[in-house]
Amino acid sequence: MKKVITIFALVLTTSLAFAQDGETAVSPSTTFAGSADAYYKYAFSGISSGYTSFTNSNNSFELGMASIEASHKWKKVSVFVDLGFGGRAKEFTYNDNAYTFMIKQLTFTYDVSDSFKIVAGTFGTHIGYELLDAVDNKNYSMSYAFTYGPFYNTGVKAQYTSGKFSFMAGVTNPTDFKSAIETQTNSKTYIGQVAYVGETGSAYLNISSGLENGSPLRDSFGKIIASSDENRTQFDFVGTKKFGDKFAVGFNATYADTNNNIDSSLDGKWYSLVLYPSYTISSSVLLAYRLEYMDSKDATASLGTIAGSSIIGNTLSLNYKVGNMTIIPEIRIDSASNDIFVTNDDSFKGVNTYALVAATYTF
Repeated sequence: MKKVITIFALVLTTSLAFAQDGETAVSPSTTFAGSADAYYKYAFSGISSGYTSFTNSNNSFELGMASIEASHKWKKVSVFVDLGFGGRAKEFTYNDNAYTFMIKQLTFTYDVSDSFKIVAGTFGTHIGYELLDAVDNKNYSMSYAFTYGPFYNTGVKAQYTSGKFSFMAGVTNPTDFKSAIETQTNSKTYIGQVAYVGETGSAYLNISSGLENGSPLRDSFGKIIASSDENRTQFDFVGTKKFGDKFAVGFNATYADTNNNIDSSLDGKWYSLVLYPSYTISSSVLLAYRLEYMDSKDATASLGTIAGSSIIGNTLSLNYKVGNMTIIPEIRIDSASNDIFVTNDDSFKGVNTYALVAATYTF
């Protein structure tokens, strides 16, 4: 009997040892997350669409985007996958084929040390204050600075962090292209950032320089038949500051200089100044305001209808949180120096006024 007990104990101990070894050998599990958004918009001025991203509809219930994220880390290496479904994803990846299912981000990271890492793949731009996913912004509609700036880069970047300071530099395909083959050019875009992140505030100085995004020549089937002749250098500053537990301010100043390689008379520039004050009323209610001045009087034709005008945008948004859901009633008034907004009866106005109600959810 003692022999049986001894053998059973030995087998059990050995099994536990193997189980423990197996547990330590298993890599960490994959982490999943996601978000979704939708909205209804009504334009009081009878203007069916505007000139900013993602909210160009009128008197219509619209689905924004559903996002699914997955990440996995093993020792010094990690991968991050960010997939988007819906019209918002389609607009964001406008240089890809016109599908509503898109790879928004796909990055591989190698932590060389605790302070130095290398990231390769497709990643959201470092330019600007606002982010693609609606759940990451306090205003649901987007600014002109976001709309006409870069959306994402595909390439490699290195980042070094020392205390509250960090430095980033990278080289990528032309802005907003996942494949350089599609641009039919060997040109590259160069990016950089110097950042300070403190306890109550932060400051980011950003730069991007390279082939202009969204300007290739396409045939009637949408295929790119010639690369862009324009190169853009954009300088960008983002600052944030908290004043106590309730009041916070964000600021974005961005300046873009575009040069045409063939005809210097087509050179242009534009800049935007954006203020983002917000006030927390309670744990579930926040009031956010955005004031933007967009000056595109000297911009090139690549900016479309707003080239040659200046615009003042006022956006007031209420964020009401119910668990993981945020309901956002919003009113916006954009005033332009020229009559650039097209109404439903094909007349032109200098003011675009609309209201929307949006819902975002994180999971």
